[in-house]
Amino acid sequence: MEDTKHLGYGLATYLLEKNYLVKHINSNLTYVERKKNPIITKNDEFDSMCIAKVLLDELDNIPFAETDEIYWTLKQLVKMRVSIVENNIENKNKFHAQIMHHYPNYKKLFSCTYSNTSLEFFKKYPSPNLLKGTSITELIEFLTIHSKGRFTHKKANEILELIQENDICNQSYQSERNVIITLLINQIQNNETKLIEIENEIIKVYDKIGCTLHTYPCLDKISASYILAEIGNINRFISSAKLAKYAGIAPIERSSGSIEKGLKNEFGNRDLNTFIYKLACRSLLTGRYKDKPFNAIFLDYYNKKISEGKTKHQAIICVMRRITNILYTMLKNNIDYVHPQELSNQCTKNYLENKAKEEEKQKKKQAKKKEKSLLYQ
Repeated sequence: MEDTKHLGYGLATYLLEKNYLVKHINSNLTYVERKKNPIITKNDEFDSMCIAKVLLDELDNIPFAETDEIYWTLKQLVKMRVSIVENNIENKNKFHAQIMHHYPNYKKLFSCTYSNTSLEFFKKYPSPNLLKGTSITELIEFLTIHSKGRFTHKKANEILELIQENDICNQSYQSERNVIITLLINQIQNNETKLIEIENEIIKVYDKIGCTLHTYPCLDKISASYILAEIGNINRFISSAKLAKYAGIAPIERSSGSIEKGLKNEFGNRDLNTFIYKLACRSLLTGRYKDKPFNAIFLDYYNKKISEGKTKHQAIICVMRRITNILYTMLKNNIDYVHPQELSNQCTKNYLENKAKEEEKQKKKQAKKKEKSLLYQ
């Protein structure tokens, strides 16, 4: 079977329940088989022939189809959350484009444009002209209710003063554009409600799996679910090297004779690759003043790779490979993450010492520059 867009998933589940042996054929294999012909044809009959030929030629190498319902369900929930987030971003961008014509200084009205109070305010007053018949007492009461007492007369006076700074008269078709803003706000609020519901369902499924990925630094149950949904059942991978290859982190071997090369892997699961890349970047942060490494061990390892001649991107990939090893071990053994505190303290100490030495060198260089400039003067 070639599972395209999950259409074969239901049939595979049915056949497996009937104790049939089912093989899963990656669509890339049939694509390569299709390209072998001088004229590439694409129809159901020809696709079936390509699938059959791949099955005959690669029967022993093609993996058996497996149905991990819980991981499949988790992935569907995660995809649903991604869809809601993307839709919400689109609605927020449209909201910005509309509201800026009515309230040019709308960002000054509320510190957070998408807070409950802000959205309710713009829903009721999508244009400034609707405030003209509103008394200060009515506005104070409205803000107090929707902000749960956080905003009172002070905020009401600020809003009225800011609106007076940009006095905009009622424009043509203003009421029609007001409807657009109201509908966009309703969609944003509806998406926020959906997000809460879908996140609760994701956490329920995640807890049923009994995973411990959320114990890894800078991961919670939602972000850990994103990674777990892409990995699936960890027993599919016999080693962390296989997982790294699946994630597109391990280099691709290109060798001939005595010449061996490792090229950048641009294949694999790119979503999983992106998640691990973000974890690696987060691990290398050093704080606002560069004195608090988030993960001093990985930062020390990263600097070591840089000193060995690797580029910054190559060094980050090395960190990603280490993170993959950790994630694989946690999933395989179902254990919590335990940070090696003693080693971390030593790496932090080394980092701060090297930072102090580098700052001292910079001060000496600046002092020499000043001396030279004084001599020339």
